[in-house]
Amino acid sequence: MSMKKDKNTIILFNPMPVKHPVAIINKQTTSLQVPLVNVPLSLLALARMVKDDFNVKIINAVVDSDYKGQILTSCENALCLGVSSMTCYQIRDGIDVCTAVKEKYPALPVIWGGYHPSTEPVQTLENPYIDIVVRGQGEITFKEVVHRLRDNKSPGGIPGVSYKEGGHIINNPDRKFENINLFPPIPYDMVDVERHIKGYKFGKRCLDYYVSQGCASGCNFCSEPLFCGRHWSGLEPQKVVSELEYLAKTYNIDTFMIRDSDFFLNVRRVKELCELLVEKDLGIRLTSVNGRMEHLSRIGDDVLALARKAGVHEIFIGIESGFQDALDAMNKGAKVSQIKTCTDKCMKHDIDIRGSFMVGIPGVDANKEVRTTFNEIHKMICVYGERGRLPHMDILLSFFTPYPNTPLYEASIKTGLKPLDTLEDWGDFDQFDFKALWFPQEYFDIVKEFRAGMPWNSGFDFDEWCGFYEEIMHRIEKI
Repeated sequence: MSMKKDKNTIILFNPMPVKHPVAIINKQTTSLQVPLVNVPLSLLALARMVKDDFNVKIINAVVDSDYKGQILTSCENALCLGVSSMTCYQIRDGIDVCTAVKEKYPALPVIWGGYHPSTEPVQTLENPYIDIVVRGQGEITFKEVVHRLRDNKSPGGIPGVSYKEGGHIINNPDRKFENINLFPPIPYDMVDVERHIKGYKFGKRCLDYYVSQGCASGCNFCSEPLFCGRHWSGLEPQKVVSELEYLAKTYNIDTFMIRDSDFFLNVRRVKELCELLVEKDLGIRLTSVNGRMEHLSRIGDDVLALARKAGVHEIFIGIESGFQDALDAMNKGAKVSQIKTCTDKCMKHDIDIRGSFMVGIPGVDANKEVRTTFNEIHKMICVYGERGRLPHMDILLSFFTPYPNTPLYEASIKTGLKPLDTLEDWGDFDQFDFKALWFPQEYFDIVKEFRAGMPWNSGFDFDEWCGFYEEIMHRIEKI
């Protein structure tokens, strides 16, 4: 990895999350139009740390045409190529691009980071086209790595780094999770913002933003606890309001999609932020604001009323299941009864719901899991449908996906999953419609049919939905 000291360009790449763009023709919201046009916040988080010392170019596969060609051209005389990847098709696309880069520039250091490399650093580095892995929260780690590369030095000793040296893979100690208020603001001007603006439900110009990093919870299916070590850090409320005001005015934004893992963790901070937003009266919507069911069910009406007044129009709730055995297996810390509590609270305060469910948890009764989950989804739909407000809710229904090194991945191995031993194996993994060996085909098929029939996917009105639901439940009884 010997480099000339005059090389000062860093290329950062966000691969495609799916092999082919997916569109649901009749969908009433954009939440399942995959891939969504998302701002590459993870790459901008790195770029903000080095943009004053390096020439940084960001290439986002979901908006940049001929991105492989652009990367190959840009990597000439570059210092390094950085790739961010989750556990999905991004791995396959990232490998494909890195293979082409290494064939043309074999000495160019290739750095990977993100959820998958952080949870499987050794497996990632066993790929011949990857040299360094930045694990976990990567801002400071990445900055130190690229400065070492520019000085033609090894990343040895840098916390949070895994790398190859002398034919061996070396894992440096972990880095401490930092307070994100110590970092500069996300530099949106480093990408073409206009190409990253999307329509979302009732907003015409929606932009991604986050007000916190990390998650303090320990769900057994999720990579987040491994990535952040169950740490969480939130931006200071005054800083959030200032940044939202700047972005709204600079780019004419009416809606912000909040990309946090847990917006409502610190209720005192939420109240302070919302009070400042009310005072500023920016006229913006906050959508997909993430809240945990067990927290939201206990939050007072005064807080939710204030949040709605501040612009929170939609809350994203990872409900995950209508079957208590499945929730317990996931270590959600939630009760099925809290689904109704949260739904009623959101309806009371005129807040849209975006909920997510999954089925196929290893070790639970598939029939009970599917029946109870369908029933809870139907009850949520009734709350909004009986009031003529179906466009104000959206539910995502997917199949459990075993992510590496999570407790439920280990349970999946014991239940029949063949271990995925290479990076390429994970790159061909279907994170949307994973078909588990332990989940019977007849349930897999009926779940997909049920999902397609939900009002925002099928265009059914409430009465049509109720008829469809009764027919589906009747068929499940016969399985």
